[in-house]
Amino acid sequence: MKGHICKLAVHAVGARVVELLFATFPTKSTTKLKLEVYGPRFTLFNDSGSMSNSSSHPTLRTILKDQPSGKDVALQSLLSIINKGIEKGLFSFAYFQELLCEYVTAAPSNEVRSIASSLVDHSIHLLSTKAGSRVVAECATYGTPKDRKRIMKSLKGYTRSSLLHNDAYIAILRLLDVTDDTVTSQKSILAELQILPKETKQTVGPPESDDEDDDDNENKSPILDLALSETGSKLFLLLLAKDEDSRKKYFDPAEMEILRANPTVLEKGEEIPTSKKNAKTRRTELLQYMKKLLVDLCDMHTSELLQSRCGSKVLKEVHINFTSEKLSQAITNACDSDNKSDDKLSMFEHPIGHLSIKSILSSEKELTSNEKILLSSALFKKFSGELLNKVASSNRGAFILASMIEVEKKAKEEIETKDIKKIIKSCKKEKKPTAGYEALLKVVEN
Repeated sequence: MKGHICKLAVHAVGARVVELLFATFPTKSTTKLKLEVYGPRFTLFNDSGSMSNSSSHPTLRTILKDQPSGKDVALQSLLSIINKGIEKGLFSFAYFQELLCEYVTAAPSNEVRSIASSLVDHSIHLLSTKAGSRVVAECATYGTPKDRKRIMKSLKGYTRSSLLHNDAYIAILRLLDVTDDTVTSQKSILAELQILPKETKQTVGPPESDDEDDDDNENKSPILDLALSETGSKLFLLLLAKDEDSRKKYFDPAEMEILRANPTVLEKGEEIPTSKKNAKTRRTELLQYMKKLLVDLCDMHTSELLQSRCGSKVLKEVHINFTSEKLSQAITNACDSDNKSDDKLSMFEHPIGHLSIKSILSSEKELTSNEKILLSSALFKKFSGELLNKVASSNRGAFILASMIEVEKKAKEEIETKDIKKIIKSCKKEKKPTAGYEALLKVVEN
């Protein structure tokens, strides 16, 4: 097939062969074939053996690092194939999505805007792969307001499933992040999350069982599944994180690259922002729409969120943004060791739960205010007089108590250093961990 990839890649039948070829054989075997889409110059360059070993998985961006002078030629060659592929409707092919992704991430922003109008109506097909999701995200970034509305139209009804998809979620996040018309964003994207989806189940039981399911659904938040998922929770964290530094805690570098701030396009020799509304204003408007849903989620499913690595992040940010006596009390009740069943650990001892509580308490160092009912105050009120026996009944709980004391200074008055030293001595004798108690002792002694 050498020398024929460019023709096969845009042929109605040949496209299926190319798809199977790149999916079946290792990258090392298909490298020379893939280079053909960038033009003859790069194919000859590879045949000469001059290509660096670092380009064993070639992309347009990596190749242009070695040959920056060939950028215009490569982009033109790739765009020619892409345009033919668009005419043939090859959007569902993974290799074609890869080519689209390479183009939109290497081409100037104006060129991306030009091609976006030909891609946005097929967004739902592109979201099937990581590369395709990146294409939709870049089209949202550099596209016109009209292009963004067309993306929303294409994805309507698929918001929840996209947010739960390993790759598609990033396109939804980027679309919300750059769309100035927040009312349309709410109606087209976020409104779908306000209703609990109907699950299709095959049941053998009597009709009454449906009523029981309805009762359970009434007590279940429609966004619980999203908050507990690795990808779905990032929508809420995107809205709840107040600034760029806060976002970096929850998004990896690859995600931050896609969610970069202040994208621009060149118009009449000037760099013009693709979004006119202030990013903070846009985030605030979207968050206000989701506020009740998020607060209800945390009030109704406190224990589940605390015991989830993803859910606990959402709970923490809701506590920071919408601190309330009700929420602090809900978290406190979830921590009450008297409420635990015999076969379950206390929240203070739970491997994830104790870290969640500790993280929330640590965040309160910046939130301390007489106007706010803090979790540290609620915990102190609940367990006052029994802090060592109930909160610090384990090494993990000791970490929590240490964090609590740093915010709620009154708690320090109840703790005797001699009692902590006695516990440390006992733990060492029984070869149990003592790091938590040592941290607690350090806080009490300071």
